[in-house]
Amino acid sequence: MLTATRRFEFSAAHRYWRDDWSHAENERVFGKCISPYGHGHNYRLEVTITGTLDAATGMVMNMTDLKALVNTVLEEFDHKHLNEDTPYFKEQMPTTENLVRVLWQLIAARLPTVARLAHLRLYEQSDLWADYDGADETIFARAYTFASAHRLHAPSLSDAENRAIYGKCNNPNGHGHNYTLEVSIAGTVDAATGMVIDLEALDRTVRSVLDQLDFHHLDRELAAFADKPSTAENIVVYLWGELAPRFEGRLCHLKLWETRNNTFTYSGPHAA
Repeated sequence: MLTATRRFEFSAAHRYWRDDWSHAENERVFGKCISPYGHGHNYRLEVTITGTLDAATGMVMNMTDLKALVNTVLEEFDHKHLNEDTPYFKEQMPTTENLVRVLWQLIAARLPTVARLAHLRLYEQSDLWADYDGADETIFARAYTFASAHRLHAPSLSDAENRAIYGKCNNPNGHGHNYTLEVSIAGTVDAATGMVIDLEALDRTVRSVLDQLDFHHLDRELAAFADKPSTAENIVVYLWGELAPRFEGRLCHLKLWETRNNTFTYSGPHAA
């Protein structure tokens, strides 16, 4: 399947609040987002389309036309208060999950017949976003960082073989990285909260696992890497094993950034 993606930006304010809940309940669920005046974000939207490649133009859809179409939609949200200035959030919370679904409906309805909307990714912040492809479930994702030292060394190989395979990464004293882990949770959007998962619960669960790695030497302080090399591949598989049971089947995939140039994605042992 051929796809084409274009990025867009818009700025908006919003507030999370349910009139049928007490102040204490709103604060417990939504935290600082209950400010009566709202708060704001610079949103980034990635629009991915697909379709049949036109033999004459060599395009699925002219990106200039897509830009004009999406910008027309975003005019309704840009520099607006989502609760007060748009009709879409009178009965539902203006969460990232709900907003990406609203944008899907508006953009998909305007696309020409030669193109089809394949995917939307909406960033509320650089470390928080939602993915949607028109299905019942929405994916909510959050990025976390941890700093660890390690040495790439396979116990089953000789010292010479380890040096040949891992090079500088086999330094006996180790080296380290600022890792970034992207955690994606799939599920239906809760009608009351507008969320796929409670953000504080997500943060608490992930940090409880990452704190065991953060500011530690993986090979010397984690039993999981006592008998196998602490490659990024092994780390992301290890993290899946730790996190997946805590999310009871809702963990969609993990993406581990070891450096800006090296990323590793894992969707579990049974993924195709």
